[in-house]
Amino acid sequence: MIETIPRRIEPAREIAEALRAAASIAISTHLGGDGDGWGSACAVAHHFGPLGVDVRLLAASPFPDRFRFLLPPGTGTLPPDAVGIEALSSADIQLVVDVSESSRLGDFAAHYVPARTIVIDHHPVAGAGIDSALALIDPTAAATTELIYDVLAQSGLPLAPATAQALYVGLVTDTGSFRYSNTSSRTHRLAAELIEAGAAPESLYRPLFANLTPAEQGTLQATLERLQRDEKLGVTWAALGRDVAQRYGHLDEYEGIIDHLRNRTGTELAVLFRQLDDGTVKISFRSTGSADVASLARSFGGGGHEKAAGATLQGELDDVTERVLAAVRAAVQSLAKREP
Repeated sequence: MIETIPRRIEPAREIAEALRAAASIAISTHLGGDGDGWGSACAVAHHFGPLGVDVRLLAASPFPDRFRFLLPPGTGTLPPDAVGIEALSSADIQLVVDVSESSRLGDFAAHYVPARTIVIDHHPVAGAGIDSALALIDPTAAATTELIYDVLAQSGLPLAPATAQALYVGLVTDTGSFRYSNTSSRTHRLAAELIEAGAAPESLYRPLFANLTPAEQGTLQATLERLQRDEKLGVTWAALGRDVAQRYGHLDEYEGIIDHLRNRTGTELAVLFRQLDDGTVKISFRSTGSADVASLARSFGGGGHEKAAGATLQGELDDVTERVLAAVRAAVQSLAKREP
C-alpha cells in the first residue's frame, strides 16, 4: 500500500476504528451523486459489509444508472422517505462522503446526529458545514476515494477487487481520466495500487464512457445547437430550457455534456444552464484556465472545486443566464487585468 500522508493518519485511523466497531452504517453523498461520491460509498459498503456490518446506502436524489454496477450484490439505495430516514436515524454511524455542507444532503440533512456523524470529503468547506464527531477533509486529495483509501488502509484489512474497483471509479471520474490539475504523482501511484488490488480499467470503459443513451445523445445535440461564445473573453455557454428534458428525457448527470463546451478551442470558462421543473436553474461551471469557478459558484450560493463547480438559482432561464454571464465576464476580465 502507498504511504498515507502524515496529517491524515490519525483521523483516518480513528474513522477506521469507528467503522469497524459499528453494527450499522448509513452512508450518503451529495445531491446529484457522481462517480466519486458513489464510488466512495460503495467502496465502504464492499469493505465493511462482509464483516457483518449492516451497511445502508442512502440516495438523496435518484441513483445514477451508470454507477449501478458498483453496488454490492443484492444492495439497493434508500430515498429520503420514511424508510430511508429511519435507516439513517437508527444507524450507529452516519457516514457522509464527498460533501461537507449540510445544504447538499437534501431531505436527509435534518436527521444527522453530530455524535454519530463522520464526514470524509475533499471539497473546501464553504457555507454551513456538517457537525460531526470525526472528519477527514483534505482539499489536496484528488478525489474523496483517495481519502477513503487512506481510511481503509488503516482498517488492517486487504482491499477486495470490488472495493478497489469502486475506489478507482472515483479517482478516474474526478480527475477527468487523469487529465485535470488535481492529478499528481500520488494519484497515479494510487491508481496502480488499485489496479494491483483488482480494479480493471478496461471493464470500466463501457459503463463509464461508452454508454451514451438516446436521452444523452439528444441533450448533447440540443446543447451544441444552443452553444454560444464570447470569443474575446473565451467564454462558452449553452442554456437548456425545460423543453430539452421534455423532448429527450431527464439525465442523471451532465458531466459529459459540459465537457463538450469546455473542450471548444479557445475556451477559458464554460457554463451550462439547465432549467428544472421546480422553477430553478442549475448552473455548472468549468474552467480550463486560471479562473476559480468555485469562488464564482459560491457567489451564487453554490460551491465546488477551483476548476469545476455549480450552483442553483431561482428565476427564469433568460434572466438567470444574463445575470450569471455578467458575473462570469467580470471574473474573466478581472483575471486578464491581473495577469502580466
